[in-house]
Amino acid sequence: MNFSRRHLLKHVPFTGLAALAATGHSEETSPWLKISLQQYSFNHQLRKGELDALDYPKLAVEKCGISALEYFNGFIMDKANDTAWFAELKKRCDDLGVENQLMLLKNDRALDDADAMTRKQAAEDYRPWLEGCKTLGCHSVRVDVRSAGDPAEVKKQAIDGLNQLCDIAKPYGIDIIVENHGNHSSNGQWVADLMTALDRENCGTLPDFGNFKDYDKYQGVKDMLPWARAICAKVHHIEEDGSAKNTDFSRMLKTVKDGGFKGYIGIEFEGKSDPIAGIIGTKKLIEKTLAELG
Repeated sequence: MNFSRRHLLKHVPFTGLAALAATGHSEETSPWLKISLQQYSFNHQLRKGELDALDYPKLAVEKCGISALEYFNGFIMDKANDTAWFAELKKRCDDLGVENQLMLLKNDRALDDADAMTRKQAAEDYRPWLEGCKTLGCHSVRVDVRSAGDPAEVKKQAIDGLNQLCDIAKPYGIDIIVENHGNHSSNGQWVADLMTALDRENCGTLPDFGNFKDYDKYQGVKDMLPWARAICAKVHHIEEDGSAKNTDFSRMLKTVKDGGFKGYIGIEFEGKSDPIAGIIGTKKLIEKTLAELG
């Protein structure tokens, strides 16, 4: 990211400059993998009102050294149709040189609900968020299909709901990306079968390191990689030696590289410790692993 000295002095205080220097402010970590940041990493601060959602880009750039950003609508449910709010967020992002990637979307209605009308309503629910993401310049929205029931029947329901949402999203130029997030979607092969059957140009996957439950996470990521538009590096704790608890990053990133993925890996830190320390620790781990992989 090319920042002029004048821009830095105007927008980033001395403490922010120090943070940028300490973290090595660059997403050019590898020719094939770059680092982004998921807003959910600041879940507790945003829910408690200690961080305003409009200030998230500034915090991410100044304190974490990351300017490729992801969002979560759960923190801004009252902004669904607020075009002025999204315009203000986009302005702040532009002032900081931020590149917006995607938004994680929650919905009380399920795209793969057993009821056809509920599926239709669920798809429509996403429309205002697609409009907001278009304003921000995001390439995708991150959704889930995690209803319980017979795996084959739920898959049919998911295909119907996702087809409807893909049709709605197409004019916005935004892709729909499905993550592994509970019930059958936590099985990588089930998601792969879903994508094969769906076969939509504007629908892909987002493998999340942390949500495979009883399914092998390394196999799960491998299963979903052929359709991946982004990767989620979910981490709950960084050990003293710099490794991540419960995930072997050397093995995982080799799996990602061998799968031919090129794009962004989003840090989603969900630990109980300081999120900035957790984010920076995860960032350093990714950069170290990429250097080792070559």
